[in-house]
Amino acid sequence: YQRRVREAVVSTQSTGELIYTMQSLKPLLNNVFCYVDQGWKFHGRVRDVSKSGKPCINWRRTPMAGRAAPNHYCQNPDGVNLRDKPFCYISETESEECDIPECIWDKDCYTGIGVHYRGDTRQTSGGRNCQNWNSDFPHPHGYHSPKYNWAGVGDHNKCRNPDGEGKPWCYTTNLFHRWDYCEIPRCNRDKFEFYRF
Repeated sequence: YQRRVREAVVSTQSTGELIYTMQSLKPLLNNVFCYVDQGWKFHGRVRDVSKSGKPCINWRRTPMAGRAAPNHYCQNPDGVNLRDKPFCYISETESEECDIPECIWDKDCYTGIGVHYRGDTRQTSGGRNCQNWNSDFPHPHGYHSPKYNWAGVGDHNKCRNPDGEGKPWCYTTNLFHRWDYCEIPRCNRDKFEFYRF
């Protein structure tokens, strides 16, 4: 945590004001203020009421007691049957979604080399369709889920960067063209928002 804070501080002006870049704050905000990847790693304590305003009960009193953190905050604790976003139980049997924003740092664009890109682009720069990450046809590969869930690959054909290549890419459905980069813009804080409700 201290390393991340040090990386977030870019410079100090003569007034002593700390200057941060949004990119450097991303690791501190993801899954605390907003959620990524359906919120399965969300551990923020920003909401203890459902979207309709009903108070959340402690997860120990719910059917998910063994999988959720023992508190009354919104979560998405089931790593297998994930919901669309964090939620909470408002009674021992009834649950509701929570009003937590989705982090979109890397949804409409990518930062760095795109390892955290989670957008919906499904074509390469050359216009070729992407192959499903869970498929080995027409190109066999080793990036099958759940081993590479951290990289956002799975049962879809969206561009990702599971190997730290130069930017998001995918295997193609073209038998004679194994893979290619995808045409995705780099994030620019003047053009792209960072979270969305």
